Amino acid sequence: MSKPVLEINVAGWVDRAKANPVAYQQRQAAEITLNAIAISAPLNDRLFLKGGILMGLVYDSPRQTGDIDLTADLTVDNDVDIRIQRLLDSAFPRAAAALGYTDLILKIHSVKRQPKAIFEKAKFPALKIKIAYAQRGTRQEKALLEGKAPGVIDLDISFNETMRQIQVLELTGGRELRAYSLIDLIAEKYRAMPQQMTRNRNRRQDVYDLHFLVADNDLDFAIRAQILDTLMEKSRSRYIEPTRLSLEDPEVKKRSGAEWGTLEVELGEVPDFEECFERVSEFYRSLPWIL
Repeated sequence: MSKPVLEINVAGWVDRAKANPVAYQQRQAAEITLNAIAISAPLNDRLFLKGGILMGLVYDSPRQTGDIDLTADLTVDNDVDIRIQRLLDSAFPRAAAALGYTDLILKIHSVKRQPKAIFEKAKFPALKIKIAYAQRGTRQEKALLEGKAPGVIDLDISFNETMRQIQVLELTGGRELRAYSLIDLIAEKYRAMPQQMTRNRNRRQDVYDLHFLVADNDLDFAIRAQILDTLMEKSRSRYIEPTRLSLEDPEVKKRSGAEWGTLEVELGEVPDFEECFERVSEFYRSLPWIL
């Protein structure tokens, strides 16, 4: 199910980083990448934006990121990574020219399959792509041509994810890109919290992002019901059976707050973890669970 097209000001998002030359150039490269996807069939219909950059572009989150997370509705065959690389490398110059970034060069630097040994047979494979970018006519360009990566955007593409609702985004300039809806975004982040243990990871960004989303949006009973329904489907696809008390597990809280202080790099001022976690947990418990 899709929603009406949502116009987003990507150019404004780029301009907000002008005070930081490194972040500013990275956001320009990210804008080129998003437009390269938008002008490349079938990627423009098969890749769906999610994660931190979606938080920044659509929901105006202050968490800074130029990296791009996507879910792909593509068959995982032997050359899917090669086809994606060729399409993007071909589209980068056209997207840069259309946006007026004629002095910025982008090129795929590396593509890694995960898991490497059984990529095509894995239930949830992923591609880790590094996109190198450089200013034309500088040492950066020389390094890029030598196979180095003077500046990098991480592009992560996951496969076989469950999606319920898709939001179509209109980028600055009129190109369209598909993205997770608010419901899918919230549900996936809640799914990721207990999944920290099975994947042996710490994910402090989920509590911050969820707090930002649930505190600033009026989410009525009908929306909460859709979030719960989507959460259950996403969780069961990963062999997780969530309950109303899933976030009460001390290990979930421990892992969610383990690297909380590192948010200072992205935010400057870090909110109180205890308050954020409690608000996120309170909203989770308020979903219409069948008791």
